[in-house]
Amino acid sequence: MLKNFQRSHFCKDYSDEIEKNIQFINSLSINEYHYKILNFKQRKNILSKVEAEVKNGNFIPFWNFFYMFDVYSSITKGIQQHHLKFPHFNSDAHFAIEDFYHLDLKDVIKNTINIKEKNTIIFTGANMSGKSTAMKSISIIVLLAHLGVAVPAGHCNIPFYERIFLHFSVNDNLKEGYSHFMQEIINLKNVLQELKTKNCFVVFDEIFSGTNINDAAKITVDTIDGLSKYKNSMFIFSTHLNLIENYLVNNKNIMLLNLESFLTDNELTFTYKLKEGWSKLEIGKILFDKYGLNDLLKQHY
Repeated sequence: MLKNFQRSHFCKDYSDEIEKNIQFINSLSINEYHYKILNFKQRKNILSKVEAEVKNGNFIPFWNFFYMFDVYSSITKGIQQHHLKFPHFNSDAHFAIEDFYHLDLKDVIKNTINIKEKNTIIFTGANMSGKSTAMKSISIIVLLAHLGVAVPAGHCNIPFYERIFLHFSVNDNLKEGYSHFMQEIINLKNVLQELKTKNCFVVFDEIFSGTNINDAAKITVDTIDGLSKYKNSMFIFSTHLNLIENYLVNNKNIMLLNLESFLTDNELTFTYKLKEGWSKLEIGKILFDKYGLNDLLKQHY
């Protein structure tokens, strides 16, 4: 299989590594016995040769190559199967991902995000509209791109970030004795310390949901305003705090996005398409009533 590769398609370092392992395999004198029935003496000769190479440590580089070759093969099959695209990196803070989607979804709705001269995205929208899925899709693409792997998007051109922080579903830390809110404070502090010297990609899904609504509103505005000043980093937030909209709309570094949804005759419709602007749709009470919780709570036993 290694001999059949068009090694001109590989970078020189990996092509040289393939050639080195072909030579090692040839040195074991096993090709002449391929697909043949061997007698005892022939098998013994091969095993003796292999045993000597094992003792000399010559098989260690081969197995290292073999395991990584298996990794590369698996990645390649995944890229072909899902029609993934290799990303591009830029140095002008342009963040563009076209026709992106989440690999775990079968019937995908593709979206596009194209940001210039802004570094902060705020996602709003009703529950189940797809905010977290969109944020995770973008996060996965950024992470895979920085690992040197192709991404689930039609095109990807983003800055290179030195640190990536993805904060989804933050919980308390019983071992350290931190509450949910305290863990959020620690997460934010870790980000701020890295921002002193590094360009970062940072995601906070429903930040400061671990404290009361008045505290959450004030410190969310302070956090977003403060982080948006780090022009060479990218920050993505989601929030249900509609009362903070007026404090953020005039910040030129912020882009407001929502996942389109409609409410008609108490029936919800989700398109899962990204739209600009702040979503005002609130469906908590509607879902509460729709699933009969009011009636159940009023029952007496």
